Amino acid sequence: MMLYITLMSKFSVEFAMTNLGPLSYFLGISVTKHTGCLFLSQKKYAEDIVEQVGMSFCKSSPTPVETKTKLSASFGNPYHDPTEYRSLAGALQYLTFTRRNISYVVQQVCLFMHDPKTRHMSALKRIIRYIHDTLDFGLHLYPSFVSKLVSYTDANWVGFPDTRRSTYGYCVYLGDNLISWSAKRQPTLSQSSAEAEYRGVANVVYESCWIRNLLLELHFPITAITLVYCDNVSAVYLFGNPVQHQRTKHIEMDIHFVREKVAHGQARVLHVPSRYQIADILTKGLPLQLFHDFHDSLNIRQPSVFTTEVY
Repeated sequence: MMLYITLMSKFSVEFAMTNLGPLSYFLGISVTKHTGCLFLSQKKYAEDIVEQVGMSFCKSSPTPVETKTKLSASFGNPYHDPTEYRSLAGALQYLTFTRRNISYVVQQVCLFMHDPKTRHMSALKRIIRYIHDTLDFGLHLYPSFVSKLVSYTDANWVGFPDTRRSTYGYCVYLGDNLISWSAKRQPTLSQSSAEAEYRGVANVVYESCWIRNLLLELHFPITAITLVYCDNVSAVYLFGNPVQHQRTKHIEMDIHFVREKVAHGQARVLHVPSRYQIADILTKGLPLQLFHDFHDSLNIRQPSVFTTEVY
């Protein structure tokens, strides 16, 4: 709260601002203050999505995506109403603002907006079945020292069956709070899993540099080294090996950029076991227990029992 007041006072010196009072609802996101945290929820928006597709009494799903099935543009019959599919997929994109645990599967179904098949619609409806079962879930934000950035990055090598491109994802924590995340298909082919992971590391380092510069402009500089956790040992070893060879020539730009940040003490890449790689939830379907563990690590939970006031 003190940080909020300090930021607002500094902004008001630089910009013409009007204080609209305590925040309670903004662009479909409700904000409530619970004991020791802020809770951001899109429950009403999620209910509207479920009602729009006529699934208010549907059977629930414990996860939003199957663990092994990969969607393809080549198989299945065309869906009879592409406009409906595009409308629902677009609506789910906005829901990821507070439900980051569905970012991967929403990214997957959005790849087929140009020509949706019945299988794609089934996958989309599974997301809605999961949302219907977790309408109360939302994003928790906690008071925290803004002293360090910690990032997790992962890549699902050749995860897209049609083009064999990889899917990469990352999440960036400022203190105890997740402030940035991404789940995207890589724009180029990677010739090895290490290359795919390294491109993912480079992307999260780019993002971390942008966040550091933004905080610097807001007069809250981060002096601690940004920690980047990757579960691919080969990718981590590339940072300590200055020798370039044929297998890395396609990613030399990324290698030099990340190594420069490591050499200047702005970033450090560390290995993390896959069991604790939080970014996995942004790159692939996970078993039930692992999915629950990771979305809890993203601070996506039910609201606290006691609500003290609206913020």
